[in-house]
Amino acid sequence: MGRVAAILGTVVALAFFGVVFWRSAGALPPLDLGSGLVWRGLIGGLALYILSQLTGATAWRAALAIYDVHLPALRAESQLLVSQVGKYVPGNVAHLIGRFALARTDGIEAAVAGAAMVLEVGFLLAVGISMVGVLVLVAPELVTALTAELPDWAFGWGAGLGVCGLLAGLFAGPWLIWRRAGRPKLTLSRMVLPVMLHAGNFILLGISLWCVALAVHPDGTAGLIQCTIIFITAWVAGFLMPGAPGGVGVRDGIIALGLELFIGPGAGLSVAVAHRAISVLGDIATFGIGLMLRRG
Repeated sequence: MGRVAAILGTVVALAFFGVVFWRSAGALPPLDLGSGLVWRGLIGGLALYILSQLTGATAWRAALAIYDVHLPALRAESQLLVSQVGKYVPGNVAHLIGRFALARTDGIEAAVAGAAMVLEVGFLLAVGISMVGVLVLVAPELVTALTAELPDWAFGWGAGLGVCGLLAGLFAGPWLIWRRAGRPKLTLSRMVLPVMLHAGNFILLGISLWCVALAVHPDGTAGLIQCTIIFITAWVAGFLMPGAPGGVGVRDGIIALGLELFIGPGAGLSVAVAHRAISVLGDIATFGIGLMLRRG
């Protein structure tokens, strides 16, 4: 059943991006690779992406600390940095399996490693969804612009399903995470650090997308808040889509659709594709960093 869901999820994700690409590919703007502004934006986006992955690796150490697991310096971080490249394997679980295997190699009990990963996913989704809610309150014009593009029936059904999903998550999510996370020792002092790190991670990724948007379309109206909202929403959707490796298709399509409201459909697609390329390069770079840390 899980394999079927993964295959269907991959097909849906790629079909979704295919539709977005088909409707926007004809309006792709030229990218002036001789411009210093373009290169500063792309290199800045890459550097911020790598920094976000290092922040996420630190958050993984903080999640392990909740279970009183304290490894030598940079050992826990190396587990996430090395395994992240596995998210591009179809199925969208290879990076989790890889991190679990590295954690076991480093002497962490299987139950503790699995529980800490479940808890980390809970932190990630909770922080991401909460940040989108807060940012939407700060920039309500983005919601207005998005809903204006939807037909009435889609908005009605979408709002209804969204409310039902939110309520289900609020009631079932904490219970499932608590049950699967091995009853973690959650205290305020232990929760603050991973929550702040994940929030910082999402902010860095939003700034990374903003840098790429400026490189592709310097005169666009996509600001930092808009880019951060769009990226976090796209990341959460891509993470939850079964089977889509690294959120491919879902994340890119949502970024393209969101940004086209501010910079046009062709430019929005260009930013989505460019940021995906930067993400792949960043994951390869962090993989190398993680290998050096483990060998060291």
